[in-house]
Amino acid sequence: MSAEDTTTTSNGSGLTPIQRRRAIGSVIAAATGDALGAPFEFQGPVLDAEDIDMIGGGVLGWQPGEWTDDTAMAIVVLEASLAAGEHHDLRIPAAQDHIAREWYSWSLGTPDIGSLTSHVMRTAADSARESGHYAPRAEDFRRAARTAHTELPANAGNGSLMRAHASVLPYLLSSEDDAAAGIETVCALTHVHPDTLEACLLWGLAVRHAVRSGEVDVRIGLPRLEAQRRELWAERIDEAEISSPVSFRRNGWVVGAFQVAWAAISAVTPLPEGKFAQRDAMVTALKVAVGAGYDTDTVACITGALLGAALGPKAVPPEWRRTLFGWPGYGVEELTSLVERVIAPMVGPEEQES
Repeated sequence: MSAEDTTTTSNGSGLTPIQRRRAIGSVIAAATGDALGAPFEFQGPVLDAEDIDMIGGGVLGWQPGEWTDDTAMAIVVLEASLAAGEHHDLRIPAAQDHIAREWYSWSLGTPDIGSLTSHVMRTAADSARESGHYAPRAEDFRRAARTAHTELPANAGNGSLMRAHASVLPYLLSSEDDAAAGIETVCALTHVHPDTLEACLLWGLAVRHAVRSGEVDVRIGLPRLEAQRRELWAERIDEAEISSPVSFRRNGWVVGAFQVAWAAISAVTPLPEGKFAQRDAMVTALKVAVGAGYDTDTVACITGALLGAALGPKAVPPEWRRTLFGWPGYGVEELTSLVERVIAPMVGPEEQES
């Protein structure tokens, strides 16, 4: 690890320029994977990687380069952190209410939303109306998520894993305890199954570690789990590393999605040096993830979130970056600006002046 990669929180210094680029890379690469996978969603495995590109179309008729609910919901999380005071802490009630309100507003016009997330939103909206509110609040979402888990205890969908990277970005220089709490707070607005909470914790902390160090290590959060759960997740990670992503066909399940993404990233590790080699690694991993089929936008989104956190935005081919766009009328420039504002409290005074 180079001196530039070292995060030194104890002496008050902020994120280095390369770490800031990696934070941006996580969001850009996640959106890229989302848009790349969108045309192939709800279909079986893609046999020829040459067929995978920013082509648009698919069951829902996406435009080339258009991202889906995965990125839209992550954008809301990032924007909510800006409404959370000086430190952009997502645990603040105002930030959580912002997420609840904006997710619900967005959901009224989207063609694509996960089944469990949709169920939670409808229940939360009904609860809000019964209490005289025009839009659901965070407490309505949390109550609806717990109710959904009681009614559907086996449902551990991947709908919150796709935004774990957004949940952790405000905590890059905070303690790991704070980062874990922020991830869980956002996850639990819609998903409370233990598999989902733990998958988001592991992936979110891996993104944080990648931004800070340039390394991909999805085991970095394992010590936070209870012994039995830690052993189970270690086995799941081991399985992903010796398997092809296409092996995990139940990738609407959060564990299957996690394993597809980690298998895709494992296929290109150790990460290479050099811009063009890193770009090849990004393209390969995203295409392999999409090639697994089924929930292609989400598995490629989470693949991109972690790999982009290690490699930065320029690992995404420029022709893909130029085509990216989506709700709420954003492109790469707006995503970059949003991330820069989220991480601004972590940038040292010298960097802000430069």
